[in-house]
Amino acid sequence: MCGKCGSLYSPAKPWVRCLKCKEVLEFVLSDDLSAGEIHFDSVNSMWRYRSLLPIPSDWNTISLMEGYTPLVKAENLGNTLKLKELYLKDESRNPTGSFRDRAASLMVTWAYKTGFKTLIAASDGNMGVSLAAYAAKTRLNCKVVVPKNVDEGKLLQLLIYGSELSEYGTYLDEAMDRVIRLAEEQNAYQATPELNPLSIEAQKTISYEIWEQLGEVPDTIVVPVGSGSCLFSIWKGFTELKKLGFTNEIPRFVAVQSEGCAPIVEAFRRNSELVEPTNPETKASAILIRKPAYGVKVLEILREGGMAVSVRDDEIFESEKMLARFEGLFVEPSSSSTIAALIRLSREGILSPDEKIVCILTGSGLKVPNIFESMSYRKRMFEMSFETSMKFRILASLSKGEKHGYSIWKSLKGIISLQAVYQHLQDLEKRGYVESFNLNGRRIYKLTEEGRQLLRAFRIIGF
Repeated sequence: MCGKCGSLYSPAKPWVRCLKCKEVLEFVLSDDLSAGEIHFDSVNSMWRYRSLLPIPSDWNTISLMEGYTPLVKAENLGNTLKLKELYLKDESRNPTGSFRDRAASLMVTWAYKTGFKTLIAASDGNMGVSLAAYAAKTRLNCKVVVPKNVDEGKLLQLLIYGSELSEYGTYLDEAMDRVIRLAEEQNAYQATPELNPLSIEAQKTISYEIWEQLGEVPDTIVVPVGSGSCLFSIWKGFTELKKLGFTNEIPRFVAVQSEGCAPIVEAFRRNSELVEPTNPETKASAILIRKPAYGVKVLEILREGGMAVSVRDDEIFESEKMLARFEGLFVEPSSSSTIAALIRLSREGILSPDEKIVCILTGSGLKVPNIFESMSYRKRMFEMSFETSMKFRILASLSKGEKHGYSIWKSLKGIISLQAVYQHLQDLEKRGYVESFNLNGRRIYKLTEEGRQLLRAFRIIGF
């Protein structure tokens, strides 16, 4: 239904906006439902809550066991920040490493069951990866349009799942505009999460899990915000729990954005409407969104008693290391922004030491290999492993064509001895990255396919 005028629509194409208001449609729980009528299935996935999801009862679901992610008590980090009840909802444990797997499971189920052959989405990485994986399972065609600034690790995932990938625009909202047109032209299933409210329905299961795992509603939930769909989803889940009579409380929400792209934070601080940033920029690409689709809804939620915080990129990266070293969790920068916000709020005395706080960690750090460059690891890796850097340079030299050892030594401009070059070549050949053959009495070296893959891996991590 339309959340503004109340008009009702068929769920067959939920991405179609209200014909009267042009608003994004929403799914709503029946007023006749009550807690006593709800049954939670005994499965370790988000489909435990199938009775609260918009899906026909006779459909088989497309699932990779998404959801049911752990709620980790962060004792080391909590002690450091003087927060006794700090928890981390670790969505990086999902099948492809992010919370978007929940949305992919529900949307791909709908696409498959309603006869679509192709699904299409605009994505800054995580949603595209999730859709590609679930589409592969059902043998559906998957087309993903990405903006310019997408993490390399996510691009690699998209390619390995076999999706059709294209680039359009600098920011996600530009890619979304293109996908709106393409979906209609190609009769493809519109799986962009900001345009399809089924994504909200799937992601609201995060709330149900937190409530069950904690045994109560937390006082505060800290959420990284780009389009705003994650925060809105979690809020919607708790409002439904309250409506059904499972609880009487709804937590306070803290929205976190990067200072380089903080339209929601700025609007909250000024008590104004959303204003599009002029030159938005942040290394936390998952929250680099100029025009948040759910920005208005998020502001409404925050103005009921929540908070909005922006943090610098250097604070985000420092928090990423802190989370890894204190709790053994490696997450992407958008996720660690919640820890950066916690650090700031706890230092300012805004958070109570006794309140129950949950930080949402939306995705894995393994998706963002170029984070090493952002955290100044590129230089350190060179300094720490001169031998490794030499092997990289030899592989790079051979990538330009077959060469003999003396030619490789000349390309390195004499920074190591000719004898050392041959020692590296022997080691690389032994490992299968280089192979050699005799030509006119000289030994010629060339890259193997494994060597080319290793060279690509070196380049991804910042060499």
